[in-house]
Amino acid sequence: MVLDREMATFQANLPALLEKDAGRYVLIHGDQIAGVWDTQDEALEEGYRRWLFEPFMVHHIVAEEKPIFVPRGLI
Repeated sequence: MVLDREMATFQANLPALLEKDAGRYVLIHGDQIAGVWDTQDEALEEGYRRWLFEPFMVHHIVAEEKPIFVPRGLI
């Protein structure tokens, strides 16, 4: 998948991120952690500024992710 490297980087660094920045948002490009922001919007804005046409990932730094319910008609 497109964001496999970014997800692997997130998973590998999750313990350290949780220890220091739980509840914030991390910006990842490839295997590089570009930084951590207080809001998702701030992290997305920086990601678009740096890599407008390249894939990057913004992920909430939480120990356990809650599933998101998407009704069938919306996909």
